[in-house]
Amino acid sequence: MRTASRWAALFGLAAASAAFGAGQPGPDPPAGAISEVVAEPVEVGAVFELEVAVEHPEGAEAAPLVEEGLGAFRVLGVLPLEMEGAPAGESRFRLRLGAFVLPGDHEIPGVPVGIRSASGALSLIETPPAPVRVVSSLPPEAEDAGGDIHDIRGPFELHVPPRWGRIGLLALGLLVLLAAVWWLWRRRSAREAPVVPLPPPAAEAEAALARLARAGLLERGDVVAYYERLGGIMKRYAGRRFETPWSERTTGEILRDLRLTAAPEYREALVLLAAVLGEADLAKFSEHALRPDAAESRFREAGMFLDRTRPPLVPETEPANGAAEGIGPPTRSDGAAARRIDAPRMEGP
Repeated sequence: MRTASRWAALFGLAAASAAFGAGQPGPDPPAGAISEVVAEPVEVGAVFELEVAVEHPEGAEAAPLVEEGLGAFRVLGVLPLEMEGAPAGESRFRLRLGAFVLPGDHEIPGVPVGIRSASGALSLIETPPAPVRVVSSLPPEAEDAGGDIHDIRGPFELHVPPRWGRIGLLALGLLVLLAAVWWLWRRRSAREAPVVPLPPPAAEAEAALARLARAGLLERGDVVAYYERLGGIMKRYAGRRFETPWSERTTGEILRDLRLTAAPEYREALVLLAAVLGEADLAKFSEHALRPDAAESRFREAGMFLDRTRPPLVPETEPANGAAEGIGPPTRSDGAAARRIDAPRMEGP
């Protein structure tokens, strides 16, 4: 099987030569090859090198035809050597081998070498076997004491008294019981925890814009962080107000959903939102230092969008705290008292 694979590689080399017009095969050129271990002795499990020297006519090409193994030695790689001053009719290679054998005197089988002459003629030669001495990797004092390489020790049998086995099972059962009690307690606590309702979308957005105005990001020159917070506030407000997804969505996706779900009277207000979110994306992705007056304009447009998209006012149906019917401020549909709140203004110049 190995000889057949070597000849198959050689025939493949011949086919490549014919395809590139190297010429018709002729008689086998005279050639010879030898192999020698670079450094001896070799320790068990170590990687060593075998040098192959091939003498052939000038203009010929040579290449070792090795497989995964040479006898009991594993082939790990082949490296061609280019030495200065080497004769034109000589090629050298180094094979990296693994000495995965027991200590002793061993023999590396001959290395097959394929040769293609300048005329395209192909031939297969083989180096003589090379002797190699493999020694133990144990330290010298261990060898003097009669040390040797032994197989892995078998599994150690652990004898556990039956009483300790029962105690271990009881402890394991107690741990499982405690874990179940803790899980039930956590689940009941989470179920009984009061749910704090979120503030109305407009009130939440107004408070967030006021905090942004007091943060002083523009005064410090942090335009990117300013627009990132402004865009996040407006995306959350628009998503909550019109009940559309807003988290982890792009500006284009949010505006597309709003145009489909918002009532017709809010379509013009969406132009303001598009201007705010568009400039926020520009500052975030291009990292250009936009003018502070442009940022203040977008802030005012955000406040205008809040005013134009508030829920419509509805009158109270019942008087509060015994007050006369019809007396008191009207309320919005979100339950908050109706009042006119100007868009938060930017502090500072």
